Amino acid sequence: MSIRSWFCVTAVTVGVFGSSHGAEAFASTDPDQTIRPARERLVEAWLIGGSHHDPARRMVGTHQIGAGGWPDFVNQRARAVYDWGLRRFWLHNPFGTLPAQLMQFDQYLDAEDAGLDVLTENFSESWAPVVQGSFGEPVELIAYLGTADSADDRLKTAFADGNPASILGTMLACVKPVLLAGGSIGADMAVKLSDDGPEFRFYKYLESIGIPVYVESRPKLDNPGWAEFPVFAVDAWWKRSDPAHNADCVPWALPNEAMQAGVVRWMRNYPGASTDPAVIAELVGRIREALLEGHTVLFRSDGLRAAGVTLDQLVAGIDEQLGVESGSADSGSSEEEDAPLDDPMDMIEAEAERVSNDLPALPMEPTPASPRSASDTPRSSGGGSGGGGGGGSAAGSSGSLEIKPRGSSGGVTSSSGKTASMQRVGTDMQPTSDLVGVAPNRIVSVVVRQKDRNGGSTITQISTGKPADWVERARRSARRVSIANGGD
Repeated sequence: MSIRSWFCVTAVTVGVFGSSHGAEAFASTDPDQTIRPARERLVEAWLIGGSHHDPARRMVGTHQIGAGGWPDFVNQRARAVYDWGLRRFWLHNPFGTLPAQLMQFDQYLDAEDAGLDVLTENFSESWAPVVQGSFGEPVELIAYLGTADSADDRLKTAFADGNPASILGTMLACVKPVLLAGGSIGADMAVKLSDDGPEFRFYKYLESIGIPVYVESRPKLDNPGWAEFPVFAVDAWWKRSDPAHNADCVPWALPNEAMQAGVVRWMRNYPGASTDPAVIAELVGRIREALLEGHTVLFRSDGLRAAGVTLDQLVAGIDEQLGVESGSADSGSSEEEDAPLDDPMDMIEAEAERVSNDLPALPMEPTPASPRSASDTPRSSGGGSGGGGGGGSAAGSSGSLEIKPRGSSGGVTSSSGKTASMQRVGTDMQPTSDLVGVAPNRIVSVVVRQKDRNGGSTITQISTGKPADWVERARRSARRVSIANGGD
């Protein structure tokens, strides 16, 4: 049977399958609410740690991270998925894990201690350009790590000392390469913790400065605050833990409608490389079922791609059934002047951007830190420069992320004057989380003022590809702090 023929069979199967769940999907969705287009709710999932049985390599198979490390992974694996059409990538335990071990929040530091440079080196340099749009459009990178649990080895020591600076420093060190890459954080087993504890507050801190955090799995009645984050769960468990269909879950589980920031479901039990028509039909049906419920879907696309299934075929009719306007606005749109200005500071910044090209260039006040190359310069959250090339500091290099009280110069500064930039975006955009009830608004351009070592400056327009409130929170945070990349 040809690919075209069996896909027609698949389409019929999905149509029947979808109709059996469609009433339920619509019944549980407020007709006045809207969701993001289906294409934006599909995420490629790579199982990194746990893909092999060798503890000496932290259970990371060479078919995932080979001798070429992250540069090869990005240029080959990620590029192929991007070309297929996905713009969101999920790395499950990117720095490995060990047999019979709970996923560790400090797995990056553990991999460093183990001398596994292939897992730790070049992570941020490899991913940051892709996040910022080097493939053509920006993408979201989500690194799924262990829980920021005070029982974890390094965190246990930091929590035992009771020093807030030590706790925060340790937790930031665990996620440093992900932050420098511009990525989001996935938190394993987060909901087992209190929603009034330091771990919850740390995740909220990351969220407040523009770092999306996805928590696993269904929140409990005892700690409902976790429902404020996007919730991640294996598809089978999400269904099994639903109190609307399983009475034994009623005493402890929050219902689906309590999720405030969307749900991400992982299609885990699927032989990814299979192109068997029956296997593909089942996977397509499960993906479409979750999409029809307004959820985001994690899955492996290699089998679908090998079978010749296109992204358009996978999402065909979903947005029409849900009444969602498909697609996003042209990222090159120059309609920023139409974006609403929500406070006086916005008006001041907007006016400054209109006239700044006509003003003589001012020398940039240098940050007291050792000079670094352009590729080591950190970006402001959600950004990317007009140069389009650089990334964060290398994992394991001397680069560091330092939060300091805002000085007289203000803003976001970098030790390298060559690529320092300030950014501003409009506020009329879609949140990062798959929030049901918020209309998907267009993404508008970012105005970037770049300064070079000689004191010159130019203004360019690019698109971050990030939802507006994600970047807006980072911009507001930038008014209050400076970020410097100095030596350790």
